[in-house]
Amino acid sequence: MNKNWTAKPLWLACMLALATSASAETFTLGEVQVTAPGADTLSGTTTTVDQEEMRAFNRETVGKALNVLPGITTTEGGGRNEQMINVRGFDLRQVPVFVDGIPVYVSYDGYVDLGRFNTFDLAAIDVSKGFSSVLYGPNALGGAINLVSRKPTKELEGDVTAGLYLNRNLASNGYHTDVNGGGNHGTWYWQTGASYLDKNQYKLSGDFSPTRWENGGYRDNSYNRDKKINLKLGWTPQVGDEYTVNYINQQGTKGTPVYAGTDAASTTSARFWQWPYWDKESLYLISRTGIGDASYLKVRAYYDKFKNSITNFTNTNYTTLKATPFYQSWYDDYSYGASTEFGTKLSSDNTLKLAAHIKEDIHREHNQGNPIQNFKDQTTSLGVEDTQRLIDKLDLVSGISRDARDTKQAENYVSSKIVDFQKDNTSAWNPQVGLFYHVSTTNEVHATVSRKSRFPTIKDRYSYRMGTAIPNASLNPEKSTNYEIGASGLVAASTRLSAAVFYYDIQDMMQSVAITPVTLCGNAATTCTQMQNIGKVQTKGAELGILNTLTEAIEIGANFTLLNRKNVTSPSIILTDVPNRKLFAYTKWQASAPLSVLASVEANSSRFSSSDGKRIAGGFGVANLKSTYQFNQAWSAEIGVNNLLDRNYMLFEGYPLEGRNYFANATMKF
Repeated sequence: MNKNWTAKPLWLACMLALATSASAETFTLGEVQVTAPGADTLSGTTTTVDQEEMRAFNRETVGKALNVLPGITTTEGGGRNEQMINVRGFDLRQVPVFVDGIPVYVSYDGYVDLGRFNTFDLAAIDVSKGFSSVLYGPNALGGAINLVSRKPTKELEGDVTAGLYLNRNLASNGYHTDVNGGGNHGTWYWQTGASYLDKNQYKLSGDFSPTRWENGGYRDNSYNRDKKINLKLGWTPQVGDEYTVNYINQQGTKGTPVYAGTDAASTTSARFWQWPYWDKESLYLISRTGIGDASYLKVRAYYDKFKNSITNFTNTNYTTLKATPFYQSWYDDYSYGASTEFGTKLSSDNTLKLAAHIKEDIHREHNQGNPIQNFKDQTTSLGVEDTQRLIDKLDLVSGISRDARDTKQAENYVSSKIVDFQKDNTSAWNPQVGLFYHVSTTNEVHATVSRKSRFPTIKDRYSYRMGTAIPNASLNPEKSTNYEIGASGLVAASTRLSAAVFYYDIQDMMQSVAITPVTLCGNAATTCTQMQNIGKVQTKGAELGILNTLTEAIEIGANFTLLNRKNVTSPSIILTDVPNRKLFAYTKWQASAPLSVLASVEANSSRFSSSDGKRIAGGFGVANLKSTYQFNQAWSAEIGVNNLLDRNYMLFEGYPLEGRNYFANATMKF
């Protein structure tokens, strides 16, 4: 276990020392928005889950928080025990994650484990689907996700939350605590946050049937511990000018529960992994300088570091290390870069924005006993975005960017020595256009079309995938033409509806292709594949959302997603991890002035967990219930139950999730 965890008492003391603040005011300098000439955000471009919703639905990680939105589905578990999402079928390589507009996805594979990112210190999460601002920069094939931090509004404001987790037998599963503090002093402000989450294990549903590696009851190796510090210092010398320094340090450790399904091949090749550390550190500067009355210059500069380690054991005793293909592996990655954004109002009806990005991604890896292999990519992007008011209430948004990626270094370890891989450079153009009609101040209709791209990652191009694949340095970018028509607004005084239909035409999608003879991957190989640009995929679907205030005391909300993905090029290769149908619904009842009750349900249809169709995670429905009591303006407490009916369900075949479980939280604000 990571030695840093021995300092837990000191960590908790530091958290209590920070116990001030937490107004969930959004740090607007960290937003990336498409705006109308009047500076209002166009609602058809971004969907948001705010801090109030995250707390209300007890969504403590980013992945679970995003799962309340339409078009987004979560995949949790799997052989790496990671929390991933898909946005209308696009995974996290194709929908990059940002913090205050700073890219934080892992250099090597483009993914980020959203289970390691908690929501305690966030003001909001903005999601762009398909049509995303070119100001984000490269790789936004299916959109972008921006985690927006907090900014204080008062001279001193604060909150502290402590919580307990209990399993279905009311035994302890762990605990968490978080503190957020800040103060605004006119020309300068500060914001701090700290959290600690410790889950020792969870208990499976009573309906789970034992398998070879899992006998039921407590889920072996299901622990995770995460701690995080977030610091911000801002200077606002005058209206329109703002300069901030931001620092985030998050450290985690986790186990990977072993495969517990019925697929024979997966059972035979089961992994017994633990992650002694999963650590991420970010330092970034953001500034906005007003230029006259109509223009501004925004600058972002950042350094982002990621380290992790995997320990590979022979069985569920987790005592004997496995010799092959490795017994311990290390990643040591970092990225640094900068972006500038210039915006100006050319007229009262036109807003123009220009952006430039440069990013260096460095990946360093090795297995025990081997030398370090080094990889380095440089990615650049130039973009322009224009919003023109054509006629009263009608806006035209157009944009284009050119992205480029150059391979600076790529090392291969063969025959006990380091040699160079083939290097490759590539580029892509990304044009888009959208019409937004403002029926009223609360109602909007939009139609958009965008051409987006995603560069292959270092892993896509150079990974041997533990002796089962041949690298391919010549992969081209994936490309997708994204179409959408949507509307949102009030259809009655107490009812808001939103709807969207969309179609994505994806070309040059990277797919794993079988290579013969298999001995090309090594004399002992039983399978051999290579990533190639052969995929053409069509995705179509619809989203519908409703929010209704039945009475002053009762509110209901629901959203439904219908999604159909078709592998046109290779119908026999099944697209995985995304259900065709998803429903999320809730009812909130304000029983009395201090007491509220929130009931929610999520239902998913079945999904494939392997491209050959042999592994399927069945459909399910999960109900949750929570009650909150507000003692006064400062103190509140809540108790709740997740998976109320103790369903045995999974989001990835062979990796069942927690059965019925309970939680209790207490919060103090001042």
